[in-house]
Amino acid sequence: MSESGMEGFGVLFGLFGFLYVAILLFIIVLTIVFIFKAMSFMKQKNASDQEQNELLRQLVAKQSSSGITMSKDDPTSY
Repeated sequence: MSESGMEGFGVLFGLFGFLYVAILLFIIVLTIVFIFKAMSFMKQKNASDQEQNELLRQLVAKQSSSGITMSKDDPTSY
C-alpha cells in the first residue's frame, strides 16, 4: 500500500475516534439533563403530596369535629 492509502486509514480512524467521543459527551449531557428533570419532578410531586395531605387532614378534622361516623357498610369508609 502507498503512504496516501495509510493516511486515509488514519483519517478514518481519527474520524471514528472523534465520533465516539462526541457520542459519549452527548450521552453524558443527556444523563445530566435527565437527572435534573427527575429532581425537579420529584420536588413538584412532594409539594403536591404535602398539599394533598394537608387538605386531607383538614377534611378529616372537619368530619370528626362534626360528629359524623361512617358505617361499616359504607365503601368510602375504607
